[in-house]
Amino acid sequence: MNVVLLLAAALFVAETSAFTVVSHSTTSLSRASPLQMMDPLLVDQSMDVSSSLLLSETEAWVQPLAFVLGPFLNLFSFAMLCRVVLSWYPKTNLNEMPWLLVTWPTEFLLRSIRNTIPPAFGVDITPIVWLGVFSFFNEILLGQQGLLTMKMKYGI
Repeated sequence: MNVVLLLAAALFVAETSAFTVVSHSTTSLSRASPLQMMDPLLVDQSMDVSSSLLLSETEAWVQPLAFVLGPFLNLFSFAMLCRVVLSWYPKTNLNEMPWLLVTWPTEFLLRSIRNTIPPAFGVDITPIVWLGVFSFFNEILLGQQGLLTMKMKYGI
């Protein structure tokens, strides 16, 4: 029975992808005892079919987009975090050189939603909103189960 399932899975993989499946053994894990199921050799041999499914070809636009989008989202998340910390010190002159590196790229984003989101208890919370937006998109697109990550790993 397990040999038939193994052959059916091998045919399915051979038809749907360019990768080949090689069966090393017909050892069945369903008939194995719990201690034998922990044996890495048996588990490795039974995983031959599914491990070939983990490799996939990626479309040409996915990896460059992830390569550019990752640092962009991380830099802007860090810049917004710096803006949150700078908002704790209202007397800081943001036009001076070290703070200008954080202020200049983020001000147009903050200015765009300051009229929509009022200050909470006298504190400007727009950097926190943008930090949440950048973190959300980073996780949805590039996280462990992100859309671009899944596209690169599995070709989904």
